[in-house]
Parts: sequence; C-alpha cells; structure tokens
Amino acid sequence: MGLTLDLYLLRRFAVTILASFVAVFALVVLVDLVELIGDNARARIGIGALLGLAALHAPSLLLAAAPFTVLVAALFCFALLNRRAELIVIRASGVSLWRLLAPAVLMAAAVGVFALTVYHPIAATFTARYEVLREHYFGTGRSRLTVSREGVWLRQSGEAEQIIIHARRAIGSIGRLSVVSLFRFDRDGRLIERIEARAALLEPGAWRLTEARRWNFLGLDLSQASEAGLATRASGPGEIRIPTDLTVARIEESFSPPEAVTFLALPRFIELLEGAGFSAARHRLYYHGLLALPLVFVAMVLIGAAFALRPPRFGGLGRMALACVLTGFAYFVLSDVAEALGASATVSPMAAAWTPPLAALLLALGLLLHLEER
Repeated sequence: MGLTLDLYLLRRFAVTILASFVAVFALVVLVDLVELIGDNARARIGIGALLGLAALHAPSLLLAAAPFTVLVAALFCFALLNRRAELIVIRASGVSLWRLLAPAVLMAAAVGVFALTVYHPIAATFTARYEVLREHYFGTGRSRLTVSREGVWLRQSGEAEQIIIHARRAIGSIGRLSVVSLFRFDRDGRLIERIEARAALLEPGAWRLTEARRWNFLGLDLSQASEAGLATRASGPGEIRIPTDLTVARIEESFSPPEAVTFLALPRFIELLEGAGFSAARHRLYYHGLLALPLVFVAMVLIGAAFALRPPRFGGLGRMALACVLTGFAYFVLSDVAEALGASATVSPMAAAWTPPLAALLLALGLLLHLEER
C-alpha cells in the first residue's frame, strides 16, 4: 500500500502543479501582450510579432512567479484531498503527516532542480532574444554595453554617425573609464576619427577624455595610407570633449540583465564584470537565487500543506486559504527587501538570496509541527 499511496499522491500533485504552471503561463503571455500592444502605438507591429515577443518573454516571468505558483498548487491539491476526506482515510490507516507530504516534497525538489538545470537556460536564451527584438522594434538603438575579456565595449549611435568606445576597465561605474579607445564612423561605416585617452568621464551632454590623442581619417583611404602619413594626422595630447546624449542610467539599462545569462554561464560572466571594474552584486544575487530554487519550492509546498491540511471540522478553510495566500505575498515582500539589500551590497548576495527561503521553511515546519500536535 505504501508505494501505491505514494504514486497516487505524486500523480495528484504532479497534475495540479502542471495545470497551475500552464494557467500562469497563459496569464503571463496575455498580460505581456496587452502591455506590448500599448507600446505598439508608434511601432506599428503585427499582432503575430507581438505574440511572439510575449511568448519569448513569458518563460523568464514564469520563473519569477514560480514560488507563488507552487504555493497555490500545493494549497489547491491538499485542500481538495482534505475536502474529499481522503486525508482522513489516509491518516486513519496510520500514515504520518511527514510520510503524507514526502511525495509532494520530493516532486517540488525535482521541479526546482529541473528549473535550475534545464528550464532556466532555455528561458535565458529566449530572454536574450526578446531583448534584441524589443530593442529592434521599440528601442532607439542609442547604446549597447558589452563586457568581455578585453574590457568594456560601448556603442553610441546617432543619425549622422556611430561611435564605438573601448575601455580596459570601468572605475566604480560606467561613467568613469580608463585606458580608452574611441572610434567614430560615418553613416556608411567608414572610420573618420580615432581617439586614444588615459581616461574618460561621462558628464552631462559629453564624454570628457583626458590626455587624449586624436587621429583624423576624414577623406583618407586607409588601405593606401602609410604609417608615417597616419602619424602626421595625430594631434594632442590634451583634453577632448565628445558630445553625447547618454547618461549612466541609460547605459546601464542596455546592459544584459542576469535573466538573459544562462545558469552555467553566470559564474564566468560575474568574473568578467568584476574584472572590468563593475559591481556584480546583482548577478551574484540572481545566481544564488537560482541555486535556492529547490529549497524555495519545498518551502512553498510545506506552507501550502500547513494551511490546507487543517481538519474540515474546525471550519474556516476559506480563511485559511486567504491566510496562505497572504503568507505567500509576505514571502515575496521579504524577498524583495532582501534583494534590494543584496543588490546594494548592504548584505552579501548569498545571505540575501538564502535567508527568505530558509525563513519560509522554518515557518512551514513550525506550522506543521503545531498541526501534528492537534
């Protein structure tokens, strides 16, 4: 009977959690589609393309909503078993509360591992594609920030020209760069100017380059130019100001979000960020949040069970369901506060990512122990 009971409970919970994720996915696509239709007033994109964008964005949004989805699935599954008096029969046969919860807990842990190792890389790939397409359809294309082993690369586009900036590293923020190479191209892609500078500072309306040397290639055929001829076109060193409409906030908005980086690539990406002089607290926080997913799902299942397994004779199942949902929202508030503290480096990203699920797990265990004693 033990194996048969485990398989039965496992099947019931699997069906419930699958249906919950499908319902949430459809809701996320619908809400995102409505938002994209609102943004489409100036872009005039077809509904098919908008639906494709919403479908590409939905997997990452679904992952963000996964803890609450698991909580609702557990609440609904166990409440249904409780309403049908199946739990009374199971408990009367001598099955302990912990044995009853074991199949759902194992399923939740397995779903967490699957989300971490399989689902997230797919969602990250879709998110990266979504960011590219959204910028193509709706964005201005003003800037694009990339970090690599060679340093920081920044593209600044305008109507008449395009500027590519390379720096060995950032100093505190993207607004301060060291060992800078700046290349200006015309609208046809021809190089018209090159600037080498010791540092660059982003000020309101301009890049200020210090100890800079400038090479002017306007009207010069680079394929036939000699090294001596290029040297005669050099000027400096001195201070040069390059007009720009960029700000630090706008540049950082163009940076790849952690959701667009696959789980396996995140550690290397964090090393690149820190090597280029950027703070990687946000990405470390997201990485540890992914590692904690199995624990989060287990905690959500136990919280849902703690509220749903209340004996029907005590009444108030509706109030208990409301209390369960409010507990889920409280968890999200705690997670948001911890995330804000971790992203600002007030606390370590590891502590910010692991504290909320551990607190939720302890709360669930306390509620279940109280329920077992009744």
